[in-house]
Amino acid sequence: MTRRWRRLALLSVLAGVLAAGCGIPENTDVRVDGQGPAPGLPTGGGGAQTPASRLDERNNTEAFVVNFLQAAAVEAERAVEQVREYVAPQDRADIRDPNPEVALTVVRLRERPQITRAEAGVEEVALDVQQLGLLRPNGALEPLPAQEPEFTEYTFQVGSVAGETGKFVLNPPAALLLSVDALNTFYLQRTIYFWDTSQRALVPDLRYLPVAVPLERQRTVLLEMLISGPSNWLASAVQALPSGIRSGGNVPDTGDRLKVTLIADATPFADERELDRLAAQLMWSLWPEFDNDLELTIQGQTPKVYPGADLLAMNGTQALPETPERFTVYQGRVHRLRSSARSGEPIPVLTEEVNQNVVTAGFTQAGGGTYAALAVADGGAQRLIVGAATGAGTSFDASTRTFDDIGRPVWLKAPGDVGLVVADGGLYSFRVGSGAVEQVTLPGVTGEVQSVGAAPDGHRIALVVDGRLYVAALNRGGKVEVLPPRRVPTSLSDLTQVDWVAETLLVAAGTNPDGRVSLYDVTVDGAIETSSLRDLGGASVTHLAGYPANPVGGGTVGARMYVANGVPYDLFEPSEQIRPEEIEGVEPGETEEPENPVTNPTAPFFLY
Repeated sequence: MTRRWRRLALLSVLAGVLAAGCGIPENTDVRVDGQGPAPGLPTGGGGAQTPASRLDERNNTEAFVVNFLQAAAVEAERAVEQVREYVAPQDRADIRDPNPEVALTVVRLRERPQITRAEAGVEEVALDVQQLGLLRPNGALEPLPAQEPEFTEYTFQVGSVAGETGKFVLNPPAALLLSVDALNTFYLQRTIYFWDTSQRALVPDLRYLPVAVPLERQRTVLLEMLISGPSNWLASAVQALPSGIRSGGNVPDTGDRLKVTLIADATPFADERELDRLAAQLMWSLWPEFDNDLELTIQGQTPKVYPGADLLAMNGTQALPETPERFTVYQGRVHRLRSSARSGEPIPVLTEEVNQNVVTAGFTQAGGGTYAALAVADGGAQRLIVGAATGAGTSFDASTRTFDDIGRPVWLKAPGDVGLVVADGGLYSFRVGSGAVEQVTLPGVTGEVQSVGAAPDGHRIALVVDGRLYVAALNRGGKVEVLPPRRVPTSLSDLTQVDWVAETLLVAAGTNPDGRVSLYDVTVDGAIETSSLRDLGGASVTHLAGYPANPVGGGTVGARMYVANGVPYDLFEPSEQIRPEEIEGVEPGETEEPENPVTNPTAPFFLY
């Protein structure tokens, strides 16, 4: 089965799952249980869905309010008009058409709308919300201005108007509100891509495309989003398209070829390699169908045709195996799990001499080499050991500095010989061929760093700092530079761990609004949450490792392994709990060292 048809089949299944019901829950923090949607696929029910009209709910005020919070879920140029339809004629002037663009304030209801009778025919409505950001016409959900509160209350009235039919909103909020339920239902999650500043990796950028956009125009709108430039938090880490580039019209799909025409004010590309990179960026951004070719025309130049398979290979993330290699630490050594993709093979990189006293570890493959980073016990402290197996042989370097506590090391792809690790509440970088660990500054963020996860492109990270969730872009020059982190609003509080399970999706551990520890999948902007594991009770998640889904064809949709209250688990695996007998080379009831009792494996992780 081709990737294209696998993608269509997955889309069909997903649409069926997500079309099942949408009531008004007591608590609206999580919409979907289970693995959730694959990245880049619709989160709503399909292109035919449109928000309800004002007259659809004439008797139920709560349902009317819910519909009002969905009214703006249309193409940006129609949003103000749609909201005004709900507002009493005498108040419509308060719904302004802001210039230069319409920005929707996306909110998550923290509880059901509170509705009280104010006077005959008029009801007071209070919305207790978490503000998630501003949805721009380019589909980017950007953070609110710094002075805006994250949690707030909006109030307005609902009542009748003389001579008019149905209910109206009276004294409407000044902001154009859009509920996260509407974002989840009436928008498609799409990923556009920008090259990093060194032009080694395509960096994903999450956008929301209204389902109201006709199918034949969706690629054209995505191209306009790409031309508009990257989201603010990525802007300093990636390259925008050259200035003066404009769309040359509609982007048709002839079934076997995607045709893109661009207009340039000058000659924007120095050589053929830059055009090749542009072609890959376009194909990956405009709904990748790599069974097809891309025909790129720069106005005034001869069209050039690129085979889809060649453009596919220019994004390293597409090489992620569908089934990951799984490892764990058991009695001070790294072992392969029996469920690993390459069961029976030796442990990568490590020698018997090095594979001792291990507390936690991280592996990666990049550029023909395999790399390992180990936190090992050294007396009463811990030390980082970094090793590489390349064509030049295998070598290891131990850090000159020790720490009281070192977290799971993560590697940064593209090229892959640099990594990050949390140690004693700080963030540090390490590098192959060096025993140095260097502290990394987090601009504008203070507090104890608890967890770090690296995106599969190697140019973005997720962080938990003092129980709060952040994402940040990286500059990868001589040193790893973390650009100003962006706070990710989520229903979870007191977070402890985070990692990546898709290009634009995180898995995070924290306390849900019911006071229970949970694992949530959260988009990088914090808008869409799903529950990968809703309730761990009072368990503390002290370790979490994700494996990103391959952006082409889906594959394993975000595998996850974690440790809660000292017990390791492999989410979605049939056995779930990782027991000693699931470790290669360990028989049931057997220990490696007779003097040591059987204990739980610790610190499970993936190679990618």
